[in-house]
Amino acid sequence: MTIKLTVLFITLVLSAYFDYKYFKIKNFVVYPAILSGILINLIISGTGGLKDSIFGTIVPFITLFLLYALRFLGAGDVKLFSAIGAIMGMEFGIYCMAHSFLFGAFLALLIMIKRKNFFERFKKLFLYLRNSFILMKFEKYQEFGGEKSGIFRFSYAILGGAIITVIHQLTIGLYIV
Repeated sequence: MTIKLTVLFITLVLSAYFDYKYFKIKNFVVYPAILSGILINLIISGTGGLKDSIFGTIVPFITLFLLYALRFLGAGDVKLFSAIGAIMGMEFGIYCMAHSFLFGAFLALLIMIKRKNFFERFKKLFLYLRNSFILMKFEKYQEFGGEKSGIFRFSYAILGGAIITVIHQLTIGLYIV
């Protein structure tokens, strides 16, 4: 368990650092993490660990693809979730996604309160959802290179979600290999 948590938190901290500095989660962080996770799980748990790691890599990509296509998430965020799944397994990865989105919502709320643009952001979201689902006009939610009043680095939410998931699994008693 210690090696997996070490690789996990090194990956998360590096991802948050590069996301802070460059607004991108670098491939040279997530790809080695995916490979390391697969190898660690193969060594620790054999073919069962390999299977769990492979599913942990693929499931986030499949489930989050629509959010990426609509630009709600960046490609680095999706790859980071895949790295988390590869390292910790599919079940942990799914819990981590759920906790990350809840933690991200909390962070977004705090940011909107601090920036005093809560109603402006919700109006923008409402209009986007109306255009997408009622008018069937699908566009990207937001361009990351433009106006930044509605953007925050989601790697922070993923880091928080991973910490919550580790605490949840250790306190509730779910098994981490």
